[in-house]
Amino acid sequence: MNIFSLVVAREGSKAIKNKTLQDINGKYLFEYSVEYSLGLAKKLNAEVLTAVSSDLEVIEKYCLDRNILFIERRPELALDTTKIEDVIFDAYEKAGKGYKYISLLYSNIPTRYPDEFMKAFDFLEKNPDYDAALSMQNAEKHNPGWMFELNDDMIPRKEEQGYRRQDLKQCMFHDGHTVLLRSGYFIDVMKKRGSAANRIMFEAFGRKIKPILNNRVMIDIDTEKDLELAKGYLR
Repeated sequence: MNIFSLVVAREGSKAIKNKTLQDINGKYLFEYSVEYSLGLAKKLNAEVLTAVSSDLEVIEKYCLDRNILFIERRPELALDTTKIEDVIFDAYEKAGKGYKYISLLYSNIPTRYPDEFMKAFDFLEKNPDYDAALSMQNAEKHNPGWMFELNDDMIPRKEEQGYRRQDLKQCMFHDGHTVLLRSGYFIDVMKKRGSAANRIMFEAFGRKIKPILNNRVMIDIDTEKDLELAKGYLR
């Protein structure tokens, strides 16, 4: 067995009420990630099990109607302070045992590109010394060198680090699109700890993590503005 593909979709959201159930051009927001996961099985010469971890009855019914594996999330795993590693571990222990890889899909990202996932999958298949692969993008205009601490009274004084973007120290950020883990390493770490008390970012995912750089349009919906951008772009 090869890939345990987990869509995570909890009820709570502070910025947008019922965010994962928002309608985007005739579909629930979470549907984009579910359909993407189901489509991967057709593109890969591998077994892909799609599962949805949620505390929402609407999503449970959606999955039951379509014969999609639904994993009920306990209340303590549906808080805004819950570590995503604990949600993955819970789902894997219930339904993902025996799968070589774990693919994590956030339900608030409707912009999906199967070829970007294939880059991560192909890399890990060819490079067994890596434990995980995460999609990354260049920070570009949102480079930390051009950012200030939030202050609605005045712009803080800051030493100029570069007038042109090309002069700045280049940085990358995780865009949320692809998270692909070797299950063996992840499960070993989680069992030893009992929970995800991270001190280093992504440390439960691997000691050696490959950044899969891309320049695709990514919309991670956290605000009403993101929601409007997604509706326009996907339309």
